[in-house]
This record gives sequence, structure tokens and C-alpha cells, in this order.
Amino acid sequence: MPEPVTTTDRGAVRGYTTEHGVAFRGIPYAKAPFGPRRFGAPEVPDRWEGERPATESAPTAPQPESGFTLIPEPTIDGGDAPECLSLNVFTPDLGAAGLPVLVWIHGGGFTTGTPSSTWYDGDRFARDGVVVVSVGYRLGAEGFLHIPGAPPNRAVLDWIAALEWVQRNVVAFGGNPARVTVGGQSAGGAASLLLATLPRAKGMFRAALPMSGSVFPAPSEDAALELTRRVAGHLGVTPDRAGLSAVDPVALVAAQTAATAGEGESAVRAGRGLPFSPFVDGELVPVRPMRAVAAGATDGLEVLIGTTAEEFNAMARMAPMDDDAADSALRGMGLDDAGVATYRAGAASPGDAMGQAVTDRTFRVPALRVAEARRAPTYHYEFAWRSPGLGGIGAVHCLDLPFVFDVLHDEHVAVVAGEDPPQGLADEMHAAWVAFVAEGSPGWEPFGEGRETMVFDSTSKLMTDRLGPVRSLWP
Repeated sequence: MPEPVTTTDRGAVRGYTTEHGVAFRGIPYAKAPFGPRRFGAPEVPDRWEGERPATESAPTAPQPESGFTLIPEPTIDGGDAPECLSLNVFTPDLGAAGLPVLVWIHGGGFTTGTPSSTWYDGDRFARDGVVVVSVGYRLGAEGFLHIPGAPPNRAVLDWIAALEWVQRNVVAFGGNPARVTVGGQSAGGAASLLLATLPRAKGMFRAALPMSGSVFPAPSEDAALELTRRVAGHLGVTPDRAGLSAVDPVALVAAQTAATAGEGESAVRAGRGLPFSPFVDGELVPVRPMRAVAAGATDGLEVLIGTTAEEFNAMARMAPMDDDAADSALRGMGLDDAGVATYRAGAASPGDAMGQAVTDRTFRVPALRVAEARRAPTYHYEFAWRSPGLGGIGAVHCLDLPFVFDVLHDEHVAVVAGEDPPQGLADEMHAAWVAFVAEGSPGWEPFGEGRETMVFDSTSKLMTDRLGPVRSLWP
């Protein structure tokens, strides 16, 4: 059988057949953002002659070594100028036309991750008639550091450039540019909802699908510049484009890690957001995302939004914590005595109480607030199936991904979800996501006065006011 070939606006690409369709990997949507293009806006690639091989994943963006992660995230070295502004495409059939499209933005706290994780394999979506486009983008300081003399929010510009590529090219893969959903998980979820609020992205997708990441607080421009000064101080260079461009990407990653040591988890607990993330620059990102949602910026789109039930619990449980420390930490998060008592009464240990409070404050309640603020069809869900893996991590952050992508066969899933995760739950969730991308509805009642939430578990059910016991505790 001949290898599958299609033609983009830059030239022909040659992919490979999969179990359920055709895949293309490592297609550049922008030039490598290094050398003279370092810290610049993404630029459309030059045209190429002949057929460009698209069978291997592109290099990952420069990032710190993350060690063991729940999601399998292979790093691929691309040398001094990795062509990391690339994407992967999964399609049922190059001869198809008008298929719905899911553009997927990976997570990783805006500092790590890859579009080529086996948990993001789009072949099962292709089986069910959906084209999947998974996107690589600049991470950490390369993408998010506010550098005088450089465009702000460069990674956001990367996401927009990828969406522009989809608008120009997805027809060549059987997709319909008028039927695009942008989605992601964790940082990718926050990215998808942010894009839904931006004037620059208007008209490039009809729906958004933020998973476990909706409206992380956006730092102010002053706070973003302070971080730039700290990173530059670690490197001994001027805090501007000229000074930072002279630094090797590997050294910049080391400096960003040193400048933010210990800030990731503590920032999440304190509700400050992540050290590297989109910030309000007044132009590309004109206002804070939640303010934009409340003002109706997303009301022209369908939204499927939700979280897992115990996003942060397992991580908090690993930190030794006695009763007094838990009570102090809970009060430090803004809870009054009644709030502290609520979380302590529902927890098996002080660490569990802290973990559930962080989960609710950072993930569950913000997703709920988005659903409450919108005046357009919104579908709210929660993933509550508790994994016995890794000593019983519960319904932890990222656990829902292999169910949504229907990849329980992936070897890494058994490590995280145990030896026999329920395929029926994967069938149910995957079908709901396919239905939302294809039709704009996952198959249950939209969020309304009853705060309807589909709770996915061994036996799934639609519940009203799922967060009633805790939502009033958080402003």
C-alpha cells in the first residue's frame, strides 16, 4: 500500500497508516523560534519541494527534566534550534470531507510537556470520525517570560498560529475549518479557555473543551517583569531581548528553574497561578480571563468544562502534615472556621483535607464559576473514578486523559490506573467527547439553574449542585 500523501500550503507531506486511519507527525506550522527569530512572533515556514516526511514526532520545546510524570512525556532533543513549533494530525481518511476537528493543546504547567504523548494519540478519535491536531508550543521563559523588546505572550501567539494553520490546511486532511473545537488539559485547558476570550482568535473555532484548567490567575504586567528581572539576574545578563537572546536555551531553562524554585506548588496552593503563564498585556490578552468570560467573550461558543474530583489530593497527601499545620494552611487559603471544619470533617487525614481544599479552590470551583458566568450552552462534568494505582492515588489530575482518548491499552496506563481500569468508562467518556466535538453536545443536559454536572464513575450519573457543600466557601 502506498504511503499516504497530502498537500499543505507549504508543500506535500507524507505520513503513515494507523489502525484506524492516517497520521502525520512533526508538520511545522511556524519556523524554529531560535537564532535570529529568538523571542519573536511565530513566522510561517518557507515552502519546500517534494514530499516532506511526516512520520516522526518533532523535537520538544526546551524544558527542564521532569522525571516521573503521570502522563508519558518523552522529550526529543532537537539540538540548538529545535523545530518545536510543529503539530501532529490524525485523520480517518484523506479522502473524507467536512469532518469535525479537535485541536489539542498539551498541559505541563506551561513549562513542560509534549504534543506527542501516547496518551494524546488521536487514532481512536479518527476511528470515530474526528480529525485531531495536537500542537507543540514554546514553554517556560521562551514562551511566557515578559521580555522588553520582544512580543509578549509568545506561546499564545504560537497557539493562534497553529489555529491559523488549521484554518488554511485542515481541509487537506478531511477536516472542516468551520467545525473546529479547541481543547486541552491542565495548562492546555487554561489555554483553550483563554483562546476563547481573545479577539485575535475569534472565528477560528466554534467550541472549547477545557479539562482540569480553566482560569488560572493571570499575573499583572508588573509581576511578569519582576520575574524577568529574577531570571536575568540568575544569568548575569540584562533583562531584555538583547541580553536574554545571548543565552543558550539550556542555560535559560536552568535559570527559569532556579528563579522559581519551589513556586509551582506553593503558588497553586496560594491561588496565585503558575510562575510562567499568559499575562494581561492589554493587547493580545486584554483582560483577565474570568473577567472576559463574565463579560460574555465566550458566549458565542459551546463549552464542555470540568475536572477530576481529587486533582491535587495525592500530591498534598505526600507532604507530612499534622492537625495544626493543616488548620493553619487552610486558614491561609482564606477559609474561615466553618470552612476549615468542613474540609477536616470530610477528610481521612490532615493532608487529604489540604489536598481537597486546593483541588476545589484551584480546579473545581473555577470551572464551576465559568459555567455559572456563561450565557451559552455549557456542559459541566467531573471525573470521580478512583484509581488503585500507585498506592491508591484516587481521581487524580490527568487520570481522565486515557479514558477520553480511549487509550487504556497504553502500557503506562496500568502504572497509573491499575491493571484493570474500566473500559466501559472509557467508552462512555470518549463517546461524549466525540459527540461534543461533532455536534456541540456531549449528550446530557446543559448547565443551568440546577448546576447540572455529569459525574463519570464506574456508574456515571447526572447530578445537581455537585459542589453545593463547598462552593459557597470560596469567593
